[in-house]
Amino acid sequence: MQVSRSHSVAERKPKEPVAMGSWTRPTCKCCISRAVQPLVALELIENINIETKQWLMDRIQTEKIVGGAELMVHPGEDDEGNMLLVSASQHVLLRAAELQGLYKLYKDGSIISFSYRDRKNFQNSDNINEFLSLAERQFIILHTLDNIKVVDEKYIPGYPTQTLYPGEAIFNRLRKSKILHTFYPLHDEKMLTDLGNRWHSHRNLRLQPIDSIYRYFGGSVAMYFRFLEYFTCSLMPMATFGTIVVALSMDMIDKCILFSLLNMIWSTVVMELWKRHSFVLSYSWGTMQMNSQFEEPRGDYKGPMGTNPITHRYQPYYPAWKRKVKIWLVSVPILCLFLGFALSGVFVFFRAEAWIKAYHSENDDCWACALYLPSVLHILYVTSMNVLYKTVAKVLTEWENHRLETSFQNHLTIKVMVFRFVNCFAALFYISFYLQDLELLRKELASLLVLTQIINQLIESLVPYLHKMLIGKGTVLKKTTMENAPEIDKIKSQGQMPTFPGLFDEYMELFVQFGYVSLFSCIYPLTAVLVVVNNIAEIRMDALKLCHLFRKPFISPAANIGVWQVRKYIAQTVSMGTMDTVLIEE
Repeated sequence: MQVSRSHSVAERKPKEPVAMGSWTRPTCKCCISRAVQPLVALELIENINIETKQWLMDRIQTEKIVGGAELMVHPGEDDEGNMLLVSASQHVLLRAAELQGLYKLYKDGSIISFSYRDRKNFQNSDNINEFLSLAERQFIILHTLDNIKVVDEKYIPGYPTQTLYPGEAIFNRLRKSKILHTFYPLHDEKMLTDLGNRWHSHRNLRLQPIDSIYRYFGGSVAMYFRFLEYFTCSLMPMATFGTIVVALSMDMIDKCILFSLLNMIWSTVVMELWKRHSFVLSYSWGTMQMNSQFEEPRGDYKGPMGTNPITHRYQPYYPAWKRKVKIWLVSVPILCLFLGFALSGVFVFFRAEAWIKAYHSENDDCWACALYLPSVLHILYVTSMNVLYKTVAKVLTEWENHRLETSFQNHLTIKVMVFRFVNCFAALFYISFYLQDLELLRKELASLLVLTQIINQLIESLVPYLHKMLIGKGTVLKKTTMENAPEIDKIKSQGQMPTFPGLFDEYMELFVQFGYVSLFSCIYPLTAVLVVVNNIAEIRMDALKLCHLFRKPFISPAANIGVWQVRKYIAQTVSMGTMDTVLIEE
């Protein structure tokens, strides 16, 4: 394999794509073009063995029939460097789109499953940049790289101690062996600038460019931002009604009855309308009926090697009964222990509340704001316990050794959701149904809403920014010369950004907000108002972080918000039961 050692044209002309002469040629002659857009960057360890790099390039560009990926690969700065750039020809991307089960716009205007043989009858199929979004092309490359299997190699070339077995996923093994440092999708500067101007940089409040977000970042990200926007807009009637109730100083009983009835209707209608709207989105994006792909074992899945009786692949195997023993004898007791810590915090809070009230009544010179001190301390305790248990839950779920990523995420979500529900709502339920102290409930709820939102915004915005500043102290200097910097330097600067942490915390925050609004807005009518204000800021803050503070993530196509949709229905059921209880008590 002959790969040119010349640098890309982008080093001399920063605005031009990488020169074709530096790339391996596609197998299909009709896909040869003057310039190639790099889509994914791979960073290997420093001082990588040149034999390993050449072997990896060979496996990436070789035809699939002999175990390759048929992708286009560029050696980076030079043949001996630790960087690889990967792209794909038009026909490779189109064939992969058919395998992924993507639905695309047909010539008659309908959206049907894409067929490579019938590609000429699909709209824009001759223009790959229009036919497949940037996120779709990058996800296809990720999926293709992850499916490169060992053929007849006994060990990783250049590293004789790193043995391989037939059928093993090469990139999984490279990650485990720490030979592959990281790999990430690349930004398109022009598209990112245009998206930012219409998204987080716009001064006026307007609906988000969801379709543009989908094309650039992918289905899961676009679905999250659309749900966040939808949830915020759906809160407007609740916020308006709550403001009117406060302004008119309605009778407590009448207010509770009206809010309880409105909450039951609102929580049901909102989720049903969202389910319908998510179907519309997934249909327009062509992801509603994607083929279910065989899910490979997680990279961190461990166990003795054996032959899979279904796929006949040589893979790790871990007995399911051992995993169940770990869950029921270790993970569940630890969850119960942390739930005990959460309830202990509630007990201490009520003791401190009683003491501070007694002290304030006995001392006239005591400041009135001191009455909020127990609530503030309890909220700080709740927040710190949320962070601590999430860390513990990740360790436990990893230790349980789940085979598939979906199983891992489901078990992690259940653990964190159960703990967070008890941790965030136990005090409120105790005040509501046992103490029945509406003034204390109102004070605790207001403190929770205001303080937790301030803390979350600080954590979500300051931590990534400080991390970026500490990692790259020369960033300010680089920005001044970035327009004239070689393309390879721009690519490396993207790899130095913090990894995108995912949407787990964002959905969990929405889950808690949904609980506050549906369960307790009858007691504190301004709950929806505070959530709306927070979410308006959250949309722009999350957009800014995703565009400029984090490395661009690989995002798979999505038909809905996944397991979180079920969680919202659970919260809806609980809220309806709570409202019924409130009505009966009133």
